[in-house]
Amino acid sequence: MRIALVCPYSWDRFGGVQSHVRALADALKGRGNEVMVLAPGSLSETRERSEDVTIIGRSLPVPANGSVAPIAFGPLVAARVTNALKEWSPEVMHVHEPLIPSLSLLALRAVATPAVGTFHAAADKSFGYAAARPLLTSARRRLQAATAVSEPAKALVARYFPGEYELTPNGVEIERFAPAGVPDREARPTVLFLGRLERRKGLDVLIQALARLRDLDPLLVVAGAGPKERFCRSLAARLRVDARFLGAVHEDLKPGIFRSADVYCAPAMGGESFGIVLIEAMAAGTPVVCSDLPGFRAVVDGAGLLAPPGDPGRLADQLRRVLVDVEEARRMGVEGRRIAQGFDWSRLAADVESIYRRAMEAT
Repeated sequence: MRIALVCPYSWDRFGGVQSHVRALADALKGRGNEVMVLAPGSLSETRERSEDVTIIGRSLPVPANGSVAPIAFGPLVAARVTNALKEWSPEVMHVHEPLIPSLSLLALRAVATPAVGTFHAAADKSFGYAAARPLLTSARRRLQAATAVSEPAKALVARYFPGEYELTPNGVEIERFAPAGVPDREARPTVLFLGRLERRKGLDVLIQALARLRDLDPLLVVAGAGPKERFCRSLAARLRVDARFLGAVHEDLKPGIFRSADVYCAPAMGGESFGIVLIEAMAAGTPVVCSDLPGFRAVVDGAGLLAPPGDPGRLADQLRRVLVDVEEARRMGVEGRRIAQGFDWSRLAADVESIYRRAMEAT
């Protein structure tokens, strides 16, 4: 098949949607499909093409769902999306977050290509969906097939746009994250945080939790960047938590970073539909401690420990269990790898292809 994958968020920024699209593109190409990714970029205003990715427009940061969405919009971007799709002529178009005002929505309106839409966001409610529902209903009808990455994501979109939604979970390239050889670990307990440094991700809660584990002399490794970095650096220094800030890390470095940690912690406050980063950590054999959120709970499925969001005391207790009990940590690593196998893109891509075929047949 000749497939266009449309990502609404800046391709050169870290994010779950970008990771999903990137891995799906690789899996589809590995199965013999022709794939082109269309996405905005934060570093260039011009359209560029390299390695089957077409950068269209320069993204702008827009507050959304407790985070900042790097999206591109406007008449010039719309014209470039239209030209790119007509030039490449895909048989099917897979748009991610199809109802937000970025490339995905513009692509839906640009051509009559059979379209599949995948919804990623999860929240109790969406002001944007509620306010723009009359305008977005026609775009939703444009989709020949609609999917969601999790039950929380499905519940959010179905609340405003009732209809049929298949589940197409996030996946990972298991072989890329699989443990290889002896991990290069510190001599002291190491806790990893990997994600965007913003309030919703809860790094400040993790720092407060680690301040309660001073007797274990833990090292906090922070991989990521964002608006809360200065605050979190200051908080760690004030609470005497030894923290090593790596900044944003390249995708190729993530497997090694996971394997170098004794535990991966995701202390998010909310707004998480799935938690692909949890699957990545589990695939690497790294024990997981995370917030007790519906999207996270469904992923770890007994292979990780949960703590109430925003509760540094309970989070510290769960981290202590993993860092002190070697046998428990080993069990979590083994169980995590077993669960992660079910999210291997080599398996999931076949299901996505079948949805494409149905969408093409429906036109």
